[in-house]
Amino acid sequence: MLSRSTRKKLRKILAFAFLVYCCVYCANSFDHSTTGKSRLLPGADNLCPMESSASRGQRNEKAQNIFFFETSGEPCLTARQACSIESTARSNPYAMISVHMENSEPTRQANVKNERTSQRRNCAITNRLFQEWENNVKLVREDLLQHLKNTPLWRLQQQGRLNQSVYPLTHRSDAVRVAMLWKYGGVYLDLDCLVFRPLYCLKNTVGLVDFLPDWVENGVMAFDAGHPFLQFLMKYMVFAFKPEEYISLGPATLTDSIKYFCDRTDLPAETMLTCRNSSMILQTPQAFYAINNRRQNAFYHPEADQSDFEDLRFSYLSHVYDAGNRPSVPDKSLYGLLAQEFCPTTYSMALANGEF
Repeated sequence: MLSRSTRKKLRKILAFAFLVYCCVYCANSFDHSTTGKSRLLPGADNLCPMESSASRGQRNEKAQNIFFFETSGEPCLTARQACSIESTARSNPYAMISVHMENSEPTRQANVKNERTSQRRNCAITNRLFQEWENNVKLVREDLLQHLKNTPLWRLQQQGRLNQSVYPLTHRSDAVRVAMLWKYGGVYLDLDCLVFRPLYCLKNTVGLVDFLPDWVENGVMAFDAGHPFLQFLMKYMVFAFKPEEYISLGPATLTDSIKYFCDRTDLPAETMLTCRNSSMILQTPQAFYAINNRRQNAFYHPEADQSDFEDLRFSYLSHVYDAGNRPSVPDKSLYGLLAQEFCPTTYSMALANGEF
């Protein structure tokens, strides 16, 4: 028989334990990063195939690598760039996310006015982002072109051809993403992607678009380190590079490379392509580019169309075209509503400054 004082202490312990449980339960119920369940998007909260508990444990032990590049040399991100990173962290809490920002001297940043975003840089939002997500988001300031060393792409730098680029920020980013994927593997995302769902099942893949036949974009790329296609792609990029052409290291070269590497003229979606003792798969347009470049105004209409949310039913993420240049995002627009759900911290801070 427990004494009265012991029973009293035990009741206090149980009451405290129940309070902690309630707090955790409530937090998980409203935190999108934990449940992944969207208030806005129809469909499943996770598009990756079902896993066994054993395979899930193995995946969590080896965290997925997701990375972004900011090539302008600016010290801070814009609110919309921060939104992309926050949405990725919330939807992929077990991933290791790195944001690589150019830190080269100003002389290397000449001739980039036509590529700079019209959005203001926000150091407060940038600092808050890396503080709030310090467990799985890290900032790396570095000379990005050094990643081209020991790859075929280093030839572009050695020969001074990258310095002749009319679009140096774009061409630098296009080259470095492929070099880093080849060296380290993982998932590359553009800084205008808004991520809705887990990405851990993306492997050796890029995404098709629906406004051009047999055409892929390079805003989302996921590959194993050392994948033979990436080696082929880098060699072809050196051959195809034209300093005056915006996409000469981007979608055009990526599309041509896949066709040459796999010896085919068509690019079917959701079909495993076995090419030269390696394989890759092309995602449907809905996976990354459901609202395509020709429909980009849909992101910015003052009132979101419900059908646009339906278009995102089978999307891991959405590449938000022209996010760097649109002057305003209405709060009830598609982009505004998605940002409020998937990057709430960034959105609320930006709204306080009237700048999202």
